[in-house]
Amino acid sequence: MMKIGVVGASGFVGNRAVEMLHGGDTEVRPIGRTVASLDRFVAEGLDCRVAGAFDQSALETAFEGCDVVIHSILGSPGLIRGSIAPTYKAAQKAGVRRIIYLSSMIVHRPAPAPGTTEATPLVANQPYAAHPAKIDAERKLMRLRKKGAVEVVIFRPGIVFGPRSRWVTDLATQLSQGTAYFINEGQGICNSVYVDNLIHAMRLSLTAPNADGEAFFVGDRELVTWFDFYRPFAEAFGVDPKQIPQLTAPEFTQSWKQRVIDPIRNSELVQRTLSTIPHELKQTAKAFIPKRGTSSPEQQPTAIAKPEPVITQMMAELQQSQYKLPFSKAEKFLGYEPIVSFDEGCNRSIQWLAKESPFNRLVATYAIKQQSNW
Repeated sequence: MMKIGVVGASGFVGNRAVEMLHGGDTEVRPIGRTVASLDRFVAEGLDCRVAGAFDQSALETAFEGCDVVIHSILGSPGLIRGSIAPTYKAAQKAGVRRIIYLSSMIVHRPAPAPGTTEATPLVANQPYAAHPAKIDAERKLMRLRKKGAVEVVIFRPGIVFGPRSRWVTDLATQLSQGTAYFINEGQGICNSVYVDNLIHAMRLSLTAPNADGEAFFVGDRELVTWFDFYRPFAEAFGVDPKQIPQLTAPEFTQSWKQRVIDPIRNSELVQRTLSTIPHELKQTAKAFIPKRGTSSPEQQPTAIAKPEPVITQMMAELQQSQYKLPFSKAEKFLGYEPIVSFDEGCNRSIQWLAKESPFNRLVATYAIKQQSNW
């Protein structure tokens, strides 16, 4: 029986990893930063552990008896960078054999240059704080591997979508509000990967003999454009995808806050300090901080303005990508083949939306119509 620890089990990918990998000849131990984040898994009788990403001692306890650890943490650049050393050192002391680290294709930019492979130099000079942090995390992990005994496998997926994915919920929100948009008529390449395909690749990497020290792209089999990605969801909401606004990406410049304040707030030191504050205390403090854009009743406008599309720099670059990342290396080293088609992944995601408030009413008709295909 192989035991797998999943750090970040309450996140989108971590959650699905627990669902898919637990059972048969593998046992999964969900690991989260709070008891509340693990409630669902506790109710299902899984062996859950609480450990902060910076807490090496707690991580070591959580990793005891695990053969493999999956590291799937989202967060600030400081958290991304700062979680690596505690995780690796804890795994080393706990006798873990292999760490599977979830990185991202964005280490090659959101629109990778044509011809990019896993061996292509990473692009550190990016305007997105989390992207260089992922690069630093990968490099730190490989430096630790050179000195330690715990093997390392890195995955660099692109647009990971599926039920509970922010790519699905954000798009659903935009379609329902009329704020979805295309750049270049949606003809840019969407490097999509249905979440089950990613977890399938991770499963293969648990025991793949030549995967140690390697990084892998994984994706869907199909060549998917952004129009292809939006189309089934738009149709589910009764929106003609050809009527989604075509916009032009503006020139982007960083604000003073982005240049000065955000790097300090997102630094490893600040994030490590914040991690020592009890979760309940942070939640209480947040309740007293006014939310941006709120005002007192007498200040509320008499009419609600219609939301307008907001072009982000990230989406502008993503939608202008002209290259599908290859997963031939994963095929060679892991025997990877996508197990879910892109169309099926979209159907499963829409089926989930049909059951999920507040979208269920909007997509219920589509769900009934497509039920026979699911």
